[in-house]
Amino acid sequence: MSERQTLTAYLATLSAIVILCLSAALVCVAVKAETHLAQIVAALGFISAAMTGLIGVLGTFKPRTTMPDQPQPVQVANGPSDPVPVEAAP
Repeated sequence: MSERQTLTAYLATLSAIVILCLSAALVCVAVKAETHLAQIVAALGFISAAMTGLIGVLGTFKPRTTMPDQPQPVQVANGPSDPVPVEAAP
């Protein structure tokens, strides 16, 4: 996938989350809780499960670069001449 397609997929997933949040708010406001409480609970459970899945998908997106990561040199602070002090066992 190109960077443009990745961005489009990310924004589509983000907009789906926003639409589901708005539909959950609409369900809470528009439906009478006295008569349809079980249906409201079921609808909100379904919406929240879908939102959780989409948030999980959203977490898998990562930006792509044309250059791979450059390894960083490792600096050894304590060598054989200066070991890390260790406490004696009781």
